[in-house]
Amino acid sequence: MKIFQSLIFKRSSAIGFYVLILLGSSIPGQKIPQIFQLTPDKLIHCVEYFILGFLTSRWINADFRQFSWKKMVVIILLICATCGMLDELYQHLTPNRTPDFYDWCLDLVGATLSIPFFKFCKKKFERVI
Repeated sequence: MKIFQSLIFKRSSAIGFYVLILLGSSIPGQKIPQIFQLTPDKLIHCVEYFILGFLTSRWINADFRQFSWKKMVVIILLICATCGMLDELYQHLTPNRTPDFYDWCLDLVGATLSIPFFKFCKKKFERVI
């Protein structure tokens, strides 16, 4: 249980999840699995960046305890916004995929929604998170 609470694990889980997002963006448009073609694209963006936002919140909360909560929120949103922008720009390099400003907006919505959820979980499960 101690390893899941370490800073290295929190940092690497956020970075690792972002790598998974990029791997998903590497799939050419015509080769996207059927299950994802039936799911609204915007919902996928919101959910994956909700998860990234939560993992990033865990990391930043552990790494920058000396900062105020407002500063941490700004850092979390800047990281997630940059990740979303880079993901959308990266899709421009993938065959049959296009960057979409509205996808990036939904990335930010998902990340933003994850922050109060993290704060709630942190209060409820302080020892675990």
